[in-house]
Amino acid sequence: MKKLILYTLLIVFILPACSSLDVTNNYDKSVDFKNFSTYSLFPWDTHNDKAINDYDKYTIISSIKDEMESRGYAYVENNGDLIVSLFVVLQNKTSYQAYTTHYGGYAGYGGGWGYYGSPWAYGYGWGPGYSSTTVQSTNYKQGTLIIDIFQLDNKKLIWQGIGSGEVIEDLEERDRKLPKRISQVFRKFPIPKSKN
Repeated sequence: MKKLILYTLLIVFILPACSSLDVTNNYDKSVDFKNFSTYSLFPWDTHNDKAINDYDKYTIISSIKDEMESRGYAYVENNGDLIVSLFVVLQNKTSYQAYTTHYGGYAGYGGGWGYYGSPWAYGYGWGPGYSSTTVQSTNYKQGTLIIDIFQLDNKKLIWQGIGSGEVIEDLEERDRKLPKRISQVFRKFPIPKSKN
């Protein structure tokens, strides 16, 4: 029983830690990203306002600017060498977790040698174990942030980063983690952050 309780507690503490951001990104390998020095933001897509509030919008934009500027790109209001566009998608999701408890064998009736020369009789033996599985469902919101970077001169998409994960409901925690999540999306950007 102690092992079962310990196992359950481990699941409770480990699972929240596994809630991470899924990141995918890709870029045009023929483009030399060192040839660009400035960037501008594409006009804000009003569809994003249905997914996030003004404060999250500010945090996301500020974090993207930090990521670009830490790579040597200067922000200009209009006509930057690179144009950064972003789009936010929210989806309602359900996750399922199955918990299985295993119990060992039990003493029960089984075949055995009889007494006093009887060819067959029933006596106590070791029976099979059994298990019980409980499935628990959890509803949550999954947020996806899509960041596209285009060349201004030919409008060609040269980099895309996508981060997808569970929306953090606690506002203070979300405020702390949003910049870190955006940094994860930019982690494999062709130009690394400067070490200054």
